[in-house]
Amino acid sequence: MRGEILAAASRMFADRGYEAVTLRAIAEEIGYTHAVIYQHFPDKWHILAELSGETIELMIQNFDAIAAEHPRPKERLFATSRGLIQFCTAHPQQFRNVFFGPENRNGVRAGQYINDIGAPLFGRFVQLFFDVARDEGLPDRDDIVVAHTWWFAIFGLATLMVIQGVVPDLPDQALVVEQTIATLWAGVQAVPRLPKSAITKRSGRSRASKQ
Repeated sequence: MRGEILAAASRMFADRGYEAVTLRAIAEEIGYTHAVIYQHFPDKWHILAELSGETIELMIQNFDAIAAEHPRPKERLFATSRGLIQFCTAHPQQFRNVFFGPENRNGVRAGQYINDIGAPLFGRFVQLFFDVARDEGLPDRDDIVVAHTWWFAIFGLATLMVIQGVVPDLPDQALVVEQTIATLWAGVQAVPRLPKSAITKRSGRSRASKQ
């Protein structure tokens, strides 16, 4: 019963949006009264929380399995980057539930909530990036901003592919993924990070223009 509830809720959250789905609607979807759901979950939020935790755990397992197949750090970085995109596009329903869910998640903003449950996955990625920097002799290898930049680019591409799906007349998606990784790698080697002084000046100009 718990599995039926989670499966139905996952489909409905992804299709209709979390806010539009009620416990009564979930119960109707699986052919039971909504009182039955209360035997397993106190409210809709706890259903989403369990779905989110399961998805992140699957993403971690996927990362670890791919990483174990590639002894060289650079190859591991490239392979896990591909793997992240492939996982997201292969599981769009689960991806939408976690990352396109409500902004307020039981009193916690979505960004903080996702950051908290995703910390084990992101921590693995950051450590791998540092291993690559050390193995390849990249400058400023201790700068976490570079790791964040790589992560955001890969995650952003995955998000775009989940949103748009397969679009006719666009380049092959696998080729786009490879080109993105190659471009990121070339950029990391050429420009490891912006000088802090440049970032400070840009932030100052941005605040001044708003005023």
